[in-house]
Amino acid sequence: MHSFRYWGIIVLTLGIVFAQSEKTLFVNEVYFIGNEAISEGKLIKNVNLKGSYIFSKTVFDRRILKLDAITIKNRYVTEGYLQTTVRDSFITENNVIDIYFIINEGKRSYINKIDVKGNQLVSKQNILKKLNLKKNNPFNPVALNSNLEVVEENYYRKGKLFANIDVKTQIKDSVDIEIIINEGPDVYINNIFIEGVDSLKLYVIDRELYFEKGDLYNLDDVQLSQRRLLETSQFSFANIYPVKFIQSDTLVNIVVELRYFPKREISSEGGFVPIEFGGLTLSGPGAFLKWKNRSLFGSTTRLSAETSIDLPTEEGLRYPRFKINVNLENQWLMNLRFPTKVQALYELYKKYGSSDNPFILRYGFKWSSINRLTETSFVEFGMRWEKFSQQEGSTSDVEQRMISLKTKFDFSDNPLFPTKGIIITGDIYSVGGPLGGTRKYQKMDTGIQSYLPLPRKIVFASRILYGMIFNWQDEYNDYEEVLFDKFYLGGAKSLRGWHALQYPDERKSDIYKNGKEIRFLSSYEIRFPIMGALGAEVFIDGGQIWDTITEIDLRRLSWNAGVGLTYASPLGPIRMDYAFQIDNPKSGMIQWGVLYAF
Repeated sequence: MHSFRYWGIIVLTLGIVFAQSEKTLFVNEVYFIGNEAISEGKLIKNVNLKGSYIFSKTVFDRRILKLDAITIKNRYVTEGYLQTTVRDSFITENNVIDIYFIINEGKRSYINKIDVKGNQLVSKQNILKKLNLKKNNPFNPVALNSNLEVVEENYYRKGKLFANIDVKTQIKDSVDIEIIINEGPDVYINNIFIEGVDSLKLYVIDRELYFEKGDLYNLDDVQLSQRRLLETSQFSFANIYPVKFIQSDTLVNIVVELRYFPKREISSEGGFVPIEFGGLTLSGPGAFLKWKNRSLFGSTTRLSAETSIDLPTEEGLRYPRFKINVNLENQWLMNLRFPTKVQALYELYKKYGSSDNPFILRYGFKWSSINRLTETSFVEFGMRWEKFSQQEGSTSDVEQRMISLKTKFDFSDNPLFPTKGIIITGDIYSVGGPLGGTRKYQKMDTGIQSYLPLPRKIVFASRILYGMIFNWQDEYNDYEEVLFDKFYLGGAKSLRGWHALQYPDERKSDIYKNGKEIRFLSSYEIRFPIMGALGAEVFIDGGQIWDTITEIDLRRLSWNAGVGLTYASPLGPIRMDYAFQIDNPKSGMIQWGVLYAF
């Protein structure tokens, strides 16, 4: 009797499994009926159940179908179609399903009137700008609700932590909006509580906080303090938040919640990295192994040792570069917050050209102080002493001492995939001078990059670079084959119609003779998606290099044009560009690169 029961359960289970496998249905096509305001191409991006392709099939699920219908309705709501209805239907034939979304768009609702009441600290114009509300524009309730947080944060920066914003809408043929604001009282800090830290180390946290007991609450001060705590590299987690003081409506307690990094750690990483090569800016795949001690002798001083291998993607430079760095860092110097880094470096790389060329040994010391304005903007002051030694050949050892000032102001929306904003850079170098060394000259390099979003996720990107060297002497050219401190053009991040450093002349040797003392470079690029992570770009680059100011003539720039494919990898974009010289269309070449050209 028991065996019969077990066999019955097995047969029933197998029957259910095979019955489910037989009923597995796939989506064939998705149709939209009644859509006029929003194209089918835009709507299909909002649904999960998509038609089948050669290499992919979508399993049909009734619950997801219902969710897709809701998503389509919400898409219409964001465009101002508040009365839109969406019905879903499907037809089954030969184990595949055709899906139909029947859409009744209804009338579009526009904003007729906007009233703002109760605001004193923040103007009506400022509030409407942050809420993105404008009379006669389509009404988007989804954006309105999400933008309320931006207005609230504006009040938090003025001590109004308990400000309340109430939005009332009256929808008829058009929409009347009433925004009622209760700014509330000024809120002050009653006390500060620090969690997750040894009481003996409280001074480490106190000196990083940009606020103290009795201050008016300011969200900017809180966010700055949180960033400063993370910059110490002592903490893997830092969170600062207010807690209302029960006995008062105008006081809050601030809680600083912290979590330490391990004191000692060995880590390894790989990805696309910037690569120094004289005065050139390169990038390529790289990997490193790093040992860290985040609390040297119990202090906040950090000691680390790193060994890495990088591989530039530029023609003539595609040889591994081996590097070892030893770093000593601290955010404080005595009682001043003065971020300081001392580095000892050793690097071995091939001389430009062929694998038969000799190795160049670079070693030295570097001191720098970097002040981060945001996560991607900074001002860095530094000094370095370096020595370059060519293992073979007649070039003697070169010693270089330099003072540098580097700035970057990044107002773009994404460091790897920018779609809007601008980036301004400016670097100044003083070689030799009071520091001594083999050479004495000054160098300036500036640039601006802009990104403009266009419809259909298209981005128009542009850049202009200008650089100049002062007090260069002819005898310095003897060391240029090692240092490459002059300005060069050509390569995956420069004039893409020429190989790296091969402008204006193609050279198999003595490539340093292409270097000049003045450089101008401009690029214009249209980037657009194709499918998924795959994208494309159409570009044009124009540039020129000169030896003297009197030679400068922007009407005689050299131009190249081309197209490229991009792949948005988790580590950043990978590019394959095809470029040709405008004056010589048969000169086409393929340039491989990682990260965008700019």
